[in-house]
This record gives sequence, structure tokens and C-alpha cells, in this order.
Amino acid sequence: MEKYCMIRKELKHELQVPASADDVWEVYSDPDLPKIIVQLLPSVFEKIDVVEGDGGVGTVLHLTYPPGSVPLTYMEKFVTIDNRRRLKEVKQINGGYLDMGCLFYMDSFQIFERGCDKCVVVSKTEYIVPSEEIACRVEPFISIDSLASMATAISNYVSNRVLKELKHKLQVQAPAKDVWEVYSSPELPKLIMKLLPSVFENIEIVKGDGGVGTVLHLTYPPGSIPLTYKEKFVTIDNRRRLKEVKQVEGGYLDMGCTFYMDSFYIKEKCPKSCVIVSKTEYEVPREDLLSKVEPHISIDSLAEMAKAISNYVLQRNINKPSVPNVGAFLGRGNPY
Repeated sequence: MEKYCMIRKELKHELQVPASADDVWEVYSDPDLPKIIVQLLPSVFEKIDVVEGDGGVGTVLHLTYPPGSVPLTYMEKFVTIDNRRRLKEVKQINGGYLDMGCLFYMDSFQIFERGCDKCVVVSKTEYIVPSEEIACRVEPFISIDSLASMATAISNYVSNRVLKELKHKLQVQAPAKDVWEVYSSPELPKLIMKLLPSVFENIEIVKGDGGVGTVLHLTYPPGSIPLTYKEKFVTIDNRRRLKEVKQVEGGYLDMGCTFYMDSFYIKEKCPKSCVIVSKTEYEVPREDLLSKVEPHISIDSLAEMAKAISNYVLQRNINKPSVPNVGAFLGRGNPY
């Protein structure tokens, strides 16, 4: 019977970063990190597909490297995301170094605070092989370089990223609860298509029931930039009357943004008056990319949406029997 000697190996890289540990950890722990990394390091990663999960613990990724790389592809799983220790552990579960003879292979990232605006990113690769022979076979192909490149790219990203915000306010002579009822309605996508047929070509429900986690596929009229994208409802807070909708695929993300989110906040002025605060927030990794996306980003569609919803609510409140609620306007039944 063959006897295993279980050889454990470790590679480590440390990078001092002139940014707070919380800011750097925010990127490493971001559910969208796979997309961000492909944008930051297009020459290192050919493709990173999310096979399973939402970016939290248990998420499975399929990584593909450029042609000629060894290994070319493998699958890995997020096994630890510890916000208190700022620690992320990612374990290979299929292909890659496991197919080359490793019994275990894991990358980890831990962020250590070194002052108010300083930290150290410690990147580590650990692997186990069953014999010296296999260790000699895989060792030439295992390097900390890609994790070091990732740490440097994230450091530069945190230091150089540009955050932008556009805001529009509309005062409405209607109770905040009435306006919020429309913004928070699961039937809002269908309603908006009826209220603004010239703004949206199509709004398709890809996933969900209109609540948090719902994914929409929006298509604008021909010639629009961007023409199409997918977005996800990430917040629907009835207490604060706040809805946040984040782009998750295509659109401005394909144009260079690493983050893009629209939000809608209904602020009560008095019992019969409120303000719709529409906001667009986006982020690019470098100043030079701003000129590429900025001319195409506008608050206009959110402003038109606020005005249309305001008119709809005012009409409904004036003549309630004719338009009693969103469901009646659209017709009852499954809205999708």
C-alpha cells in the first residue's frame, strides 16, 4: 500500500497600502470582486464566471486564464469571508492544481490595519502534495505572482478610483406613503413601461417577484447608449422609503464602470407633501476612464420616471375610483 508523506507548502506576499484597512477590505469582500478584477487585470484573467452563489460564502467561480497558461482553468469556492478579521479564503475544488496532483490548494487574503490610512495586504497560497515527486512536478507552476498583481491592482484602484453622483429632486403634492407605494410595488416594472413607452423599449423580469433580489433586463430604444443591461433590486426599505437598484451586467459596467447604482428615496415634507430624491452613483477605477462614460450618464430617465409616477399618484388621488392602485391600473393577476 502506497504511503503518503503529505508535504505542505506556503507562499506569501505582503503589500503596504496607503489606504485604510476598511477601504481595502471593502473591495476584497465585495460580491462583485470577480467582475472588478477582470476589469483591473485583463491580461492576467481571461474570464471569471460565477457558477453558483451571490458573492458570499459558498460562491463558486470558474476561472479561465489566457491561452498557454498552466493551469488554464479551474473552479474555486469562497470558504471564508470574515469581516471582523478582514480575512477571505478561496479553495480550489475542481481542476487546476488538483488535477496536477495537489490534494489541497487554497488562496487567502487578509488585511491588517497599520494606522488610520495605512494597511498591509497579506496574500497567501497554501497547498498540500502527497510526495516529493509531485511537489517537484507542480512547484514550477505555482506562484504568488497573480495574487501580488491583484493586491497591487486593488491598492491602485482604492487610491485612484473616482466616485460620481447625480441627483434630482421633485416635490409632489401627495403623501409620501402614496408615492412609496408605487416605487415599492412589485408591479413597478410593468407600470413604468405603460407610463414611459418612449423611454424604455422593454423591461423583462429575469428573476424574482419584484422584491429584493429581483433581476431586470432593461432595453432602451435603438441608438441608446447603453442599449441594454441587467440590474438588481438590492434594497427595498419600507421604513426609510428607500429603493436601491444596482447594475449587475452589461451597460455602464461594460463601458468601464466598476459600480453603478440608482436609488429612490421618498422624503416626507408634511402629511400631504413629499420629495422624490432620485440618485445615480457610479465609480470608475481611474480618472482617464471618466471621459469615456461621463457623456453617456444622465439623471434624465430617473427624473422622467419621478415625474410620471408623481402624475400617476396625483391622478389616482384625485379620481380614486378610476385608478385605485397600481394593480388596478395594470389589471390583476400575475404581473409578469
